[in-house]
Amino acid sequence: MTDKRAEVEPTVLDWFSSLLRLRPIPIPELGTRPEALPPAPVEKATAPTEDLRVRVQIAHVRVPAALLLAFVAQIGLASHNRVGLFVGFYLGAALLVGWAVWAGDFGARVSSPTRRKSAVAAYDRNFLLAGVGLAVLAYLTSGDNTFRLTSLVFWIGSILITGRGFWLGELPGSKIPARVRRFLAKPQLRLRLDGWSLLVLAVFGVAAYFRFSRLAEVPLAMWSDHAEKYLDIIDIINGQTSIFFVRNAGREPMQFYATVAAIKWFGASFSFLTLKFITALAGLFTLPFMYRFGKEVGGRWTGLAAMALLGIAFWPNVISRVGLRFSFFPLLLAPALYYMVRGFKNRRQNDFVLTGIFVGLGVYGYTAARITPMVIGLALTLYLVHRVSRGHRIQSLSWIGIAALLAVVVAVPFLRVAYDLQDDVWFRTLTRVSDAERPLAGAPLELFMTNMWSALRMFAWDFGQIWILSLPGRPALDWVIGALFHFGLVLTAIRYLRSRDWVDLFLILSIPILLLPTALSLAFPGENPHPSRAGGAIIPVFAIAGIALASIWRWSQTNFDVQWRKRIGVGLVGGMFLVSAVTNYDMVIREYGALQRQSTWNTGQAAEVVESFTTSIGAFEDVFMIAYPHWMDSRLVALLAGQPGADIVLWPDQIDSLTEVNTPQLFMLHPEDANNLDRLRAKFPGGFTNRHVAEVDGRDFITYLVPGTDS
Repeated sequence: MTDKRAEVEPTVLDWFSSLLRLRPIPIPELGTRPEALPPAPVEKATAPTEDLRVRVQIAHVRVPAALLLAFVAQIGLASHNRVGLFVGFYLGAALLVGWAVWAGDFGARVSSPTRRKSAVAAYDRNFLLAGVGLAVLAYLTSGDNTFRLTSLVFWIGSILITGRGFWLGELPGSKIPARVRRFLAKPQLRLRLDGWSLLVLAVFGVAAYFRFSRLAEVPLAMWSDHAEKYLDIIDIINGQTSIFFVRNAGREPMQFYATVAAIKWFGASFSFLTLKFITALAGLFTLPFMYRFGKEVGGRWTGLAAMALLGIAFWPNVISRVGLRFSFFPLLLAPALYYMVRGFKNRRQNDFVLTGIFVGLGVYGYTAARITPMVIGLALTLYLVHRVSRGHRIQSLSWIGIAALLAVVVAVPFLRVAYDLQDDVWFRTLTRVSDAERPLAGAPLELFMTNMWSALRMFAWDFGQIWILSLPGRPALDWVIGALFHFGLVLTAIRYLRSRDWVDLFLILSIPILLLPTALSLAFPGENPHPSRAGGAIIPVFAIAGIALASIWRWSQTNFDVQWRKRIGVGLVGGMFLVSAVTNYDMVIREYGALQRQSTWNTGQAAEVVESFTTSIGAFEDVFMIAYPHWMDSRLVALLAGQPGADIVLWPDQIDSLTEVNTPQLFMLHPEDANNLDRLRAKFPGGFTNRHVAEVDGRDFITYLVPGTDS
């Protein structure tokens, strides 16, 4: 009797060939693999020693080889040389990943459990009518683009009561009063943390370090956008509680009110550091929802990996630390997507209530968040056309209707402003997608397709020329996370082909949808790709990269049967994370920090000169900065000199109208503004000229001091 030989395992090329023949070879179940021969009898070991011999199998090689090819491909593409060769490397990596998934190298798919509950949409009619009524009152009292006490009461009441009308079961926090009473009766504090919780906290701590490390230095100086933000903050402090700030093409209010709260309630300074601290906090608070979203789409290891990569990466770190409102988009998008996916998977109505609230809050965070309803619509469409929705599609539409109603209720004050001030609210959008400001350079469809291609390739090729948020000419992702993202993209696509899980397809298709705010810059294609407008794509991009990193861990646990060999996965995953962390930290602190110092004017040094003048011989009212194209912002100099809201600009045509006064006068000029310097010398011949040398070449400036008639 002879041994029966197992069938030879087909290659990935056989599988792709079968697809082309429209006769695909059946894909084996995850975790199964044909064996060459029946397993030999296992002899009982005489001692508990591990086998240190290495038996290399094809399953041990596929994934590392794919990673190596992806790393080389990403490094090569970032250099913009020999593109065809490195694209070929990426294709080779994709084939190996497909082969590995097909052969079951990553084991069984891990995801959060789905709890099947009754798919019945329910509501309390009385609460719903009261909530909608209050929303109408909030709309009516939100005129003049102003938050009033009455409108706030109506608005907040409408959100709470409408949400209560759809909420099933106990309200969040309903047990807190009882717990407080028990604690006061018998004070004791119990804290239980298992190993996993400690690991999650450790990763969160690393991310916090990346968000706040050397925040005062990187970026070092402000630019004109920050001057506009300070004027908006001053307006709030002075009692002007706008819903939408129309200055500088229009801005959403959430960042400004958060900054004012930090100044008034927590004693924060009125400074650039406070602006940066608020937006860095927004970036940090995104991480827990990134973990939860990743956990829903791939299990807890995916959630941890996604949060870890999001915590250290250059792109989300930079948009969180520049002191502008960009980080509020992913902050509000992450919970919206998390609750939506969890709601569909577990058929929980309460999750859609929370989804709607976060979607509505998005319009107060950043302009690009207006694309979020389209992302929710994509998710609904994909869910309805897949088998998992069979039997409760009507209820699914009801759930999304609940989310839409809550989103509208939350957005009521903004909707009133959008109606009253249409030109201001839609100015930025219209001037980018149409010829409202300047003619389009070509056919709109052709421009859009070119822009979308540029946006899609920013992860591996070029992040654009927006120097305040990127390293121009470099990809959005470093070579490690970039390789993991493309690795995960292929992995997720093939995983979808196998399991037909709508969430996998949603992760992939949501990326181009979330890139629309940057790709639709048809009138200004030079602004595409734009790191902040594309900021929503951070959520699916890092979820996919997290899927890849977690799958590599599962690969090591699936394909090695001895403990010391399984540690290969620990070393590989830990090594990639460490290399990526070091690389990204250097990109942010050294490269980006240096770029900012080279690209921004030394307003701080100019402010020191102003302060020295005003505390010694002169007054602030006698300080003037002669306007010059593309020079430092005079409002920032005044702000840093301790005079927020003031503007010391003097236009060249105003020089002739100046008269000599008794007190000293200080004029500040661009180093190349020789013409206006000569005019000042002719006007005030007794003045003194001084050139102030900056640390950065090309950032010197000149002062002309007029002693005054009493000197």
